[in-house]
Amino acid sequence: MTQEPSIRERMLNTLYNMLPSIDNDYAAKLVYTLEDKKTIAQLQQDIADLAAQLSSDSPMTDTLIAKMLLDECTLAAALKQLRVYNNSTSITELAAALNLPATDTSKLLEVYASFSSRQYFDEAFEEAFKQQAAQQTNHSDKEQVQAAVNILLEQATQLEEKDAQVISQNRSDIFTLADQYHLPVVLTAQLEVLYSQPASVLIKPEFEKLYQELFTQHTNEHLCACLTARTLLCQITSKDAQDIAQTSKLLNDELLEEDLMIIACRYLKVKTPQDIANTFDGVLQKLPYADNPQENLGLAVRVLLDGTPESFDRALRQAALTRDRNLLFKQLCGQPLYAGFEIELAQHFGGKKNYEQLNHEMHTLLQTLAYCSSPDENKELACKVLLGTLPIPQAQDQAAYLRDVAANTLTQDLAANVIKNYRGTQSPKQLARFFTSRLAPYKFWKSNRDKHIFALRSLVEELNGTYNQTVSTWVLDRLEHGADIEELGALLERINQQKMDDISLQALLTENSLKKSAEKFL
Repeated sequence: MTQEPSIRERMLNTLYNMLPSIDNDYAAKLVYTLEDKKTIAQLQQDIADLAAQLSSDSPMTDTLIAKMLLDECTLAAALKQLRVYNNSTSITELAAALNLPATDTSKLLEVYASFSSRQYFDEAFEEAFKQQAAQQTNHSDKEQVQAAVNILLEQATQLEEKDAQVISQNRSDIFTLADQYHLPVVLTAQLEVLYSQPASVLIKPEFEKLYQELFTQHTNEHLCACLTARTLLCQITSKDAQDIAQTSKLLNDELLEEDLMIIACRYLKVKTPQDIANTFDGVLQKLPYADNPQENLGLAVRVLLDGTPESFDRALRQAALTRDRNLLFKQLCGQPLYAGFEIELAQHFGGKKNYEQLNHEMHTLLQTLAYCSSPDENKELACKVLLGTLPIPQAQDQAAYLRDVAANTLTQDLAANVIKNYRGTQSPKQLARFFTSRLAPYKFWKSNRDKHIFALRSLVEELNGTYNQTVSTWVLDRLEHGADIEELGALLERINQQKMDDISLQALLTENSLKKSAEKFL
């Protein structure tokens, strides 16, 4: 069974079929960049559209289309690059026809087929041909062409005489400008390579002229410097740079220079800066937000860069989720019950539950966890359960353990006040052990402070001889079964006043227990 080609393989085949002269590195880069963003049909249509706009059968066209697909240069800049490449082809063909020496061919290419020289072979040759034609009228066509080429070679020689000085000055100026305007390392390196070529123009005067033109439109030094650098690298034209600067100004500098470059490559050929700003603002206003539309700047930029209905739908969903999370976070903040977990809870439940639903679930959960003084003691455990990082059985075990520890600690704290009424000779440590051992079989004291204190006082009265162990044990049993401490207090007062014998006392206690049991069924 034949395995179906992957999306990468099919995309790569499409590139090589439609762009047979594409550079291999660009082909790989395109596949890596576009495999999750475009279908094969969309890629084919984009290539066809760009090829029609360039309208050239030059092999360089394929790589230029790749650059535009990657948003590395605008259409206008690509046409300028194509002109330089076509001049190179013309020089090579003419040199072969005239049997020019390799050194002369190389010199012509360095001067008249390089963007950094600002000399274009098509213009220069036409001018030189007119010049020799005015001087010589009886030469053959080939002789006239040779004469024009000789003029170009002479001009090239004159230009190259200054190469060493110009190249040295350019390198120094490029690094100075890079430091001054904080140019990216990549742009700096590209400028250094291009303007270290033979016959290059001095870069600083051109840089300063372009920069000042842009700065008068938009006073963002770094952006203007980056746009100037890209113009000098023929990634954009001066008109593109002006439009990008204007776009950034209209958008209040909210987009990165890299994003502005992508927008320029995709939209400025068909839209004005104002059109782009209106589109961006329209997207911002349509996305849900909590307090301010500016919350969704990143999403709006992504929609603008992708430019597809799918990307807008994704942005709508993400904006709604972000809004819900922000609102939930604000409601959780300042609530002691959720302290330390506001961000995690907002991230986990935003878009799924509102504050009221989450708060109800939290309080319901707290009631299932054992506590000493207040259900809020287990707020951290409950938050972990809500987040799914702690199973409920483990939370219940931990809550019970923490309650017991807290209750024992509370026993020691409360005992310090209760034993003030103790009239015996046992040490505080002995008393603490006594209290702990007598309370151990019961749970009521672990979560009810008033009953806890009442039980301790009853045990102290046992030690003082006010009544015996039978009475105090009966008190503890009744407290465990939910007896009211006021009723128990009244009964103990009666016992203390009447000085009953053991039989009468037991009868009274049994009668009271039976009475309370019967009341439960009435």
